[in-house]
Amino acid sequence: MPLTVTRRKSTGALTISGRVAGQRVQRRAQSDDPKLAQEEAAALEAEILRAAWHGERRDNFTLGDALRSYLEAKPRSRDTQARLRRIRDALGDQTKLRKIDQDTISRLRREVLRPGAGEAALLRGVIIPLRAVLHHAARRGWCSAPMFDTARVTGGRTLFMTPAQAEQLVAAAAAHIKPLLLFLLGCGARLSEAIYLDWRDVDLAGGRAIFWPDRTKSGRRRVASLSPRSIAALTALPTRSGPVFLTATGRPYQPKDGEGGQIKRAWDGAIRRAGLPADFTPHTSRHTWASWHYAVHRDLLKLKVEGGWSSIDMAERYAHLMPAGHTEAICSFWGGDQAVTGARRRSKRLADKEISAALAAFGRQGSEVQILSSD
Repeated sequence: MPLTVTRRKSTGALTISGRVAGQRVQRRAQSDDPKLAQEEAAALEAEILRAAWHGERRDNFTLGDALRSYLEAKPRSRDTQARLRRIRDALGDQTKLRKIDQDTISRLRREVLRPGAGEAALLRGVIIPLRAVLHHAARRGWCSAPMFDTARVTGGRTLFMTPAQAEQLVAAAAAHIKPLLLFLLGCGARLSEAIYLDWRDVDLAGGRAIFWPDRTKSGRRRVASLSPRSIAALTALPTRSGPVFLTATGRPYQPKDGEGGQIKRAWDGAIRRAGLPADFTPHTSRHTWASWHYAVHRDLLKLKVEGGWSSIDMAERYAHLMPAGHTEAICSFWGGDQAVTGARRRSKRLADKEISAALAAFGRQGSEVQILSSD
């Protein structure tokens, strides 16, 4: 039967209802004008009949369709879900995929990002997540592949802390975030991974924490090794169930916009009291851990795996950040004398190996040269 327009007694809203080509329709009209609502019903009926006769048109799919399919296809991180939620709130579920273009990006920049946000924020917060959803839809034939203009984002300076600065930060931090800071600096977790960590995923005896695919940026499970000092800080916490890290009032952290928004006040206070640069952010802790990790282990593959980066190239940016001479201080921050001794031994083995390789290149191997060294 044809679609009809009726006015609901309870709310006064106009409703389009009926059954067309075996499909039941029950939806609110976009207009409260009966004439416009009747035109909408006729257009909707024609669209359903056309799809029944010729198959669903490619240009009928909406952002809501694409988002549901994308989020159901595989686990997505909380950050990705939050960004897509903001995009959906700005555009609405019913936006046709074919209408999403460069003008849409400009609109989202105004409505989703903070005033004055740069190109990197636009790329990270709008273009990359939206482009991923549209590519997902394009592979299903729902729309054309997206082609957005993006400004060149130059590589900025990678900030990191020395062990002395990290000690200053921990000493100046409020009591409730000291364990969190030691955890971030001790295993390289992203803040979003750490604040949603559950005690079920922490093995204090084994010295590790598990970050599941829905919590990681890469969408892959990652196991992080905990430093002795991190283990000690977690052991001292009063709870053993639910979220590991809690707010100053003892409640779980909630999602917030912006980098480090959940601990922004506590972080800014600690930075100010410690006399550290104001451009240090919670994510600086991850850069710090990575630069320390390479300074101690000299192993890019190990850094890539333990840090959860997708490629060696992503990890390589941290390889030469930390100046020489900080190894013992790093190990001391992570866990004291045993870590320092282990680092000395690794450093000595690496040095002996490099010397042997250099001598071998000149043909002096075996008994011709004896390398004498001591602990």
